[in-house]
Amino acid sequence: MRLSIIIPLYNKKQYLGRCLDSVLTQDLTKAEYEVIIVDDGSTDNGISVVKDYMTKNTNIRCYSQKNSGPSAARNKGLNSANGDYIYFLDADDYLTSNVLGSLVDSCEQHHLEILEFNTKEIEEDSLNYLHNEGGVFSTKLGSQVMDGISYVSTFDLRNEIWHYFINRKFLINSGIRFFENMYAFEDLIFTTRIFLLSKKTAKSNIVGHRYVKAANSIVRSKDTKTNRKFIDGMMKAVEHLHHLIDKIDSSHKNHTAISRIKGKQQAIVFAFLIKVFKYRLLNKKDLKSMLDQMRVFGAYPVQIKLDTGWNRYRYVKEKIIIPIFNNEKLLIFCTQLIRLCPRN
Repeated sequence: MRLSIIIPLYNKKQYLGRCLDSVLTQDLTKAEYEVIIVDDGSTDNGISVVKDYMTKNTNIRCYSQKNSGPSAARNKGLNSANGDYIYFLDADDYLTSNVLGSLVDSCEQHHLEILEFNTKEIEEDSLNYLHNEGGVFSTKLGSQVMDGISYVSTFDLRNEIWHYFINRKFLINSGIRFFENMYAFEDLIFTTRIFLLSKKTAKSNIVGHRYVKAANSIVRSKDTKTNRKFIDGMMKAVEHLHHLIDKIDSSHKNHTAISRIKGKQQAIVFAFLIKVFKYRLLNKKDLKSMLDQMRVFGAYPVQIKLDTGWNRYRYVKEKIIIPIFNNEKLLIFCTQLIRLCPRN
């Protein structure tokens, strides 16, 4: 079997049909790929949609578990996969039709461990849900084959796992899995780890994925408990990146990779502090404790000269926001002051 598509499912019934239709409208025979759905304790009866598709498609399998988060669901799906290559897809996103065969062909022709391809953002309320936008796709690569560190130095690193086909034997041999009970940036940590180990990575210029900007995503949530879990996950991500950066071979000729991964870490710290302000999440003691931890990881104060990709509103960030963030006493004073203000 050439490909395993793993889809974690949690309360996405309204999107699932669109996702599965796109996965089934492909240039592969059913014997060449499998679709593994892991229901993560959904409460919206999305499993009924899955069962309906399973009766008509022998290459779809489904497993259920108690609610444990998308990382646990992805790991469960990975443990059951048989394909030479693995692809992780979210249930509220979808694919261009007739694209998977070309991507798998590229992987096989060049014996790749990781292949990156492109995505296109779609607004949730957009009528542009047609996935049959594709035609005949070329298997020609958009880059040379290179090791993962060189690749990150050349093209940067995209956080989201749905940008990549990954060789299953490479994953098994690496022992890399998603960190569970982590509510933020688990994709980034996973992708960083595999790139630092890969010896054969390349890029495709195919735009094969459609990312739907869902209104109820954890990133956009206004719920205090959800946001507290999210910032705890951000702290874990900052720590994991610190340890990964320390392990990079400093003798590698492409030092840009270190700067770019450090930039990812700094972007998380910046987003963390924005979230603390926006949702009034931490008291003085907890905020000071987290800032102290970030110092240990070399992530605070925020460094503005790194390759962070913060181009939008750059002047405001560099001249106003970051100086406030980097003055710990002023930062704590401002965050505690805003906690006293009435909520809208």
